[in-house]
Amino acid sequence: MLSASDDKAMRVKQVYSELDRKFEEAETERKATEQKIPYISLYGFPVDMQTLKLVSKDEAEAYRAIPFYKEGRVLKLGILDLSDSLKPLIKRLEQEGYEVDPYLISVSSFQHAFEGFAKIISTIHKSDVIKLVSTDFKITSLKELAEKFSAVSATEIIEQMLGAALHLNASDIHIEPESGTVKVRFRIDGVLQDAASLHNQVHHQLVSRIKILSKLKLNVTSTPQDGSFSFTYDNIPIDIRVSVIPSAFGESIVMRILRQDKGSFKFEELGIIGLANQRILREMEKPNGMILTTGPTGSGKTTTLYAILNKLNEPGVKIITLEDPVEYKITGITQTPIDARAGMTFAQGLRAVLRQDPDIVMVGEMRDLETAETAAQAALTGHIVLSTLHTNDAPSAIPRLLDLGVKPFVLAPAINAIIGQRLVRKICTACKVEYKLSLRLEARVELILKSIPKTADMEVPKKVTVYHSPGCAKCNGLGYKGRLGVYEVFTINDAIEKLITKEATTTEIRNQAIADGMITMAQDGILKALQGITDVEEVFRVTEE
Repeated sequence: MLSASDDKAMRVKQVYSELDRKFEEAETERKATEQKIPYISLYGFPVDMQTLKLVSKDEAEAYRAIPFYKEGRVLKLGILDLSDSLKPLIKRLEQEGYEVDPYLISVSSFQHAFEGFAKIISTIHKSDVIKLVSTDFKITSLKELAEKFSAVSATEIIEQMLGAALHLNASDIHIEPESGTVKVRFRIDGVLQDAASLHNQVHHQLVSRIKILSKLKLNVTSTPQDGSFSFTYDNIPIDIRVSVIPSAFGESIVMRILRQDKGSFKFEELGIIGLANQRILREMEKPNGMILTTGPTGSGKTTTLYAILNKLNEPGVKIITLEDPVEYKITGITQTPIDARAGMTFAQGLRAVLRQDPDIVMVGEMRDLETAETAAQAALTGHIVLSTLHTNDAPSAIPRLLDLGVKPFVLAPAINAIIGQRLVRKICTACKVEYKLSLRLEARVELILKSIPKTADMEVPKKVTVYHSPGCAKCNGLGYKGRLGVYEVFTINDAIEKLITKEATTTEIRNQAIADGMITMAQDGILKALQGITDVEEVFRVTEE
């Protein structure tokens, strides 16, 4: 029970609070008169729950606007400020057939009405469902795309971005705020291309809209966030992985595009040729052992593993994968996502998976000793294990695993084959022309060709004929269309096994692998350049030779 003094203090506090609110309402009413829009206080106003459902809680928070009354097709919208940032929301409501009538409300009124969202169990909005049709996004160049962005709302910009990125076969969309502008770039065939430069006024709306779609927190701007959303493109499901990080001029966003119609990878289409191709096919036929793909991020390691899995995916074979996250769905394979926050790491997942009696296991990445050791033991006990490792080339994988702490006597018999790889852009066949190399580049090419070992059993052209593409409408003026892998592959024989046992250096392992017939990524790339698949400059850019 409150004492007399406590009761008096509480009543005084309530009086002051009421006076503060009345002053706030009076100030809001004055601003409404200045801006020549109606004013209303939502205290005591019976906000209709069905009307409130017309926007999501996140939208209300992002746009600082809340619908409070609907009469026929006239919708009364309470707003904290009349600005251009409201245009996407108003346009969306108008497209749904409503005549929007804005009213200026105070912050207290907004918070009071906002509490109504707690009474709504769940709301699904048409605005959160994106359906795109490819015919709406035919563009001939990135310059044309920049013009399209200049006169549309934030919601429409996002749709234009997604549609254009899919039309151009981009893998990522980068939204990067700078001083006064927002740069939009697409990663096409592994290289970032400038797509548009937007006014920084749209940045907040873009970020808010993407966060709403990705189920991210709108009020968190100083720490990184990860999310995802899905939509359809010509009725094909598309998944988007979203990464948001703070930067000097606002939040920077990268959207990774995962196309489910691109998930059917064929081993024959990877571009692995000659002895390397024969060796991998032979190792895939073995009942146990480990096949590793190595390379930096974005070098196509996972794609190679998917292609191998598709080749091995036959009736009577149980395949389980551990992925972070699952990028493409493959029929007939059990694909398990990694969730470190829930305690599901690669190491813990691998131990659990082995209890499921699989024939083949794919581990997305070997990051630590526990995962590597468990994978090696699985490879020694009747399982085929596929995994990736972040190293610069194939021979570096051995010292890397030894550095993690895997014992040499375990590692040597566990590994079957190691694949090092990069992705090179294919030149456009529509505008491909023969051209003459500079003397410096020609000398480098001849040196690389001469160093191809005879044991590699490769036919080396005697005449150096190379091509490039200046750019045309079919390649959107870029000169390149699509990508292909360049590879180096070696298998574990007695000589390599002895080097592993004595913990040899990368150079020693590389020299032995070359003596056994391995061609390097640079050599593989130059051979493909001579076939007119790519150009010499692209090979040197990617292989760093």
